[in-house]
Amino acid sequence: MTSLYDLTFPTLIAALKTQQSLLEKAEAYAAEKGTPVDDLLKARLAPDMWELSQQVVITALHSVMTVGKLTGSQNVNKVEFGPASLENAKKYLAETLETLASIKPEDVNGKEATTVTAMMGPNFSPEMKAVDYVQGYLLPNVFFHVTTMYDILRSKGLELGKKDFLGGFLKLA
Repeated sequence: MTSLYDLTFPTLIAALKTQQSLLEKAEAYAAEKGTPVDDLLKARLAPDMWELSQQVVITALHSVMTVGKLTGSQNVNKVEFGPASLENAKKYLAETLETLASIKPEDVNGKEATTVTAMMGPNFSPEMKAVDYVQGYLLPNVFFHVTTMYDILRSKGLELGKKDFLGGFLKLA
């Protein structure tokens, strides 16, 4: 059986590293095209969806909130909800990766049945077991926001492929 740590933290780390790589590619693309990187950071797929920078913020925010939920520690980096500058997006990713790297398996393993709350919008925060939170809420959310970031960049002309998305997640022999 996969441990709660193994189910959660390597995937969060891979997702944040993928977002770091995508941000680097966005920055290089903007420089190459002579357009402000801010145009990419503010891009969105639809008018009622969050912009690209918010996709980074949400992934980092879910990651640090999960550290608190699974370890009980509130000693995590601060991520401000809302759109972010390139500098802040990079900072949130780097600081959140440091926070995640500080978590040890013994900090979370054995807490699979602990009751945690999932924030699912205004006036809806259901309670569930930690393992159900990770499998049914956290990981699908993280994949959604990384995929949306990738899709926004593709829609703006960046030449990205599957390896740009999967690269951080693959463990090759």
